[in-house]
Amino acid sequence: MRTKRVVLRVGVAVVAAVVAVVAIAHTVSALPFRQGLAADPPGVSNVVYGAYVGPAAKGVLALPAWQDFAGGHTTYALDYAAADNWDNVTGPDWSLSPWWGSGRRLIYSVPLFPHQADDTAAESGKSLARCAAGDYDEHWAQLGRNLVSHRLPTTIVRPGWEFDASWYVWAAHARQQDYVECFRNVVSSMRGVDGQRFQFLWNPTVGLHQFPAELAYPGDDYTDFVGVDVYDTSWAAGTYPYPAGATAAQRAAISASVWNTTLTGPQGLNYWAAFASKHGKRLAIPEWGLSDRADGHGGGDDVTFVEGMLGFIRDARNDVAFAMYFDADTAAGERHRISPADTRFPKAAAAYRRIMSDLS
Repeated sequence: MRTKRVVLRVGVAVVAAVVAVVAIAHTVSALPFRQGLAADPPGVSNVVYGAYVGPAAKGVLALPAWQDFAGGHTTYALDYAAADNWDNVTGPDWSLSPWWGSGRRLIYSVPLFPHQADDTAAESGKSLARCAAGDYDEHWAQLGRNLVSHRLPTTIVRPGWEFDASWYVWAAHARQQDYVECFRNVVSSMRGVDGQRFQFLWNPTVGLHQFPAELAYPGDDYTDFVGVDVYDTSWAAGTYPYPAGATAAQRAAISASVWNTTLTGPQGLNYWAAFASKHGKRLAIPEWGLSDRADGHGGGDDVTFVEGMLGFIRDARNDVAFAMYFDADTAAGERHRISPADTRFPKAAAAYRRIMSDLS
């Protein structure tokens, strides 16, 4: 599912104020590293729950409200590098400074090369090939140095996410080997930075899209987590949009059918849990969310989806390391926010809070 991000540039004065406010929180050096993650044996149910609530300083300031909604402290944070130029891809001060001293371990989503909205597929293909050839290795090393200098050496780096679908310019269809080599170059270059303790997240999206995502797996030596993004959407016949005049029972049956496909269908959640286990990795859910779309292909206020997702995440057999709800709306008009008092998803929000209260 396409999720366009809007990254806000933050002035130096605002960043400084945010850092001062959050400096009293736990420092990044106090955050768990590998404990409860790759170092733990499979089957340990110790999921870190969290959310994406906005970029940089906006995200730092908004996370306490998410915690009030979710009923627990969020030790991880998800963010996205801007993609318009290399300075932004490699972690500028305005993007990284707010996370220093925030008490959160950063999951940082990194575009594989700068791009503009009007770039052609041919231009993007050339950029991916250049990344595969090692032309951008110094940029990846710079990203690593910037993260370390901002006291974020345990960042979980998420390069080129959702590559198995069509909506990002680094889509790997028909160029899987370029994607693999590019990903490996990101990892190798960043691991060469002094003081780093990065981990790397390989991250397709749920379901079968342009090709089987495992054909672009970079290998166990380059991967710390296998991730999968999951949204309550469907284009299958007989599912969403709900038929006009559908009864509550009919809507519930459709929601159950969509969830069953998400869980057990081709490249579904069960598949990726098994894939991660086979490769000795823990599974991660870097993005998940309800969906209200103008075209009707989202499930809306879908309690079945929330109950299903939280049931899967908390099941120790799936060995989920962390799960981040995407609590933001997109520039394309897709609605996901569950935490506001006036959420479009009041029943699902109540289900989320009820289930999370059982965990506390």
